[in-house]
Amino acid sequence: MDFSKIQVERLTTSLNESNIVILENRGLDGSSGSAVLKFKFDYELEKDIVANFKYNSTGDISIISTLEIEKCHYLRIKTKKDRVSFHIEDKLVNTIQLKRLQVCASNKKLKDYLETNVVPLITKKIKYTKFAPQFRFFLSHKAKDKPVMRTFEDGLTFLGYSTWIDESNMPMGAHLQQALKTSIDNCDCFVAWLNEEYFKSEYCTAELLYAKNRGKIILPFGVFSEIKTQLRADENLVFLEGLLISNPNEMSFFEALRRIDETLFNFEKMALPSS
Repeated sequence: MDFSKIQVERLTTSLNESNIVILENRGLDGSSGSAVLKFKFDYELEKDIVANFKYNSTGDISIISTLEIEKCHYLRIKTKKDRVSFHIEDKLVNTIQLKRLQVCASNKKLKDYLETNVVPLITKKIKYTKFAPQFRFFLSHKAKDKPVMRTFEDGLTFLGYSTWIDESNMPMGAHLQQALKTSIDNCDCFVAWLNEEYFKSEYCTAELLYAKNRGKIILPFGVFSEIKTQLRADENLVFLEGLLISNPNEMSFFEALRRIDETLFNFEKMALPSS
């Protein structure tokens, strides 16, 4: 048999790249305090992967959303007990996320948002389940920002990355300063959550400068207008101005996580031999 003459039908359509179909869209206007968005899409040779985005608000204190993969042959997900998910628990990040979904008044806009920000993360989860990602993360932050960083830790762990976030990851009896240095030595990527309090902390700035000196990939997040004075006041920190400092107030959680993943993808391409 001459396989070159066999016609192969692609699984995508002109509607959007992954052939996204919205199965359920309930409560995304935020008026009910909860929302359910269910959609399916195609990825390579598998059709109809089903994913859920759930949002629930219990008042001003707790806003929780969940990304859940409900059906996927690659991940061997066939029943409820097989589902994989991660929770996004932070008021700021979730409020931004919901607003992004709210403005998607039409199905086309909603599909475009999912295509750009959510589907790539789910497909990375599928890919990384079989091929573990090589990058390891150190999440540098002040204590007040721990809920946000826990969210990033959950998202990165969902994709298969290993992370180091705080002293809870330290071995019993370890010296804090030495443990921090060892953890930075062992990481590939240093995520810095920059704000005024961060730069007032000797520990945080020491972590940041040590990561720079060790040649780590530094991925900074912060509002530049609020931190530029601190950056320019210390010649050791001026290098941050040459990096892309992502403003977390202008992106949803999925957009922030995708930004991290795209940065690593660019480093992966740089490491490959040129053709």
